Amino acid sequence: MPGPERRAHEGDKRHPYSRPDAGPPAPASSILDAATQAAIQAAAEAAARAAIAAQQHRAAAAAMAGPQAGGGAAAGIAGLPQGPGMPNFVKVSGESDPRKVAGKLAHTCRDNPAPAMLTIGTKCINQAVKAICIARGYLAEQQIELTFQTAFREGGTPDRPSVALYLSKHPNSRWVAMQGAVELAVSGTSQPTVVAGALASRCREDAAVCLVGIGMDAVSNAVMAIGQTRLYLEQDGKDIRAWPEFVKVQKAGGELNAIKFHIHVDRLR
Repeated sequence: MPGPERRAHEGDKRHPYSRPDAGPPAPASSILDAATQAAIQAAAEAAARAAIAAQQHRAAAAAMAGPQAGGGAAAGIAGLPQGPGMPNFVKVSGESDPRKVAGKLAHTCRDNPAPAMLTIGTKCINQAVKAICIARGYLAEQQIELTFQTAFREGGTPDRPSVALYLSKHPNSRWVAMQGAVELAVSGTSQPTVVAGALASRCREDAAVCLVGIGMDAVSNAVMAIGQTRLYLEQDGKDIRAWPEFVKVQKAGGELNAIKFHIHVDRLR
């Protein structure tokens, strides 16, 4: 599958956290040769680690190339496994200082492939997005732009989503805000699937579009909607990535802080 994985397992793709039927128990004969199975598994894991290391070397050379026609989603750290074994990832908690996380991101991105960010829960997602916004500022002097793609991870629930934000870096001259983009407002009570439906429709029409969220819950819903949109667009041969920035919006007679997610469409075929 081109680009970072959309989800951790193949259940009902319309519901990222549905669990597929586990099926009947394995027959006793399949357990008899456990030692052989373990050896095969160990060999497969070793081969996977070697493949990841080789891919990282290739990604380091291509990381600054920006989106490529017909396969932009494959840039950056596409294909890295999720979880503690990942060689290039940053875990973000609800108590993480976005500035410190941003510093780590910027330090890594200057000389290495961009990492993935692992988050669990609304607050963690919000802190991660803030860190990306800040890191973009840190990297501006090096002419580096950061984008991310949402991927659902195993173990999440609708109330406590578990997602990876796969970062990619690009020359920032290629990533400018499009004039006249349609702004889709995302609130703390928005349903990510509904937002994703509207976003996917705009992307199919090749319309310039962005999401705007005010507050932690709205930001989390926007991130989830981006991941859901990626699922919706698979059959269209398209994928999306986003680059977030801090903005000010006028609401209720005052000026409020918000995050705007600029959406870029990658064509996979």
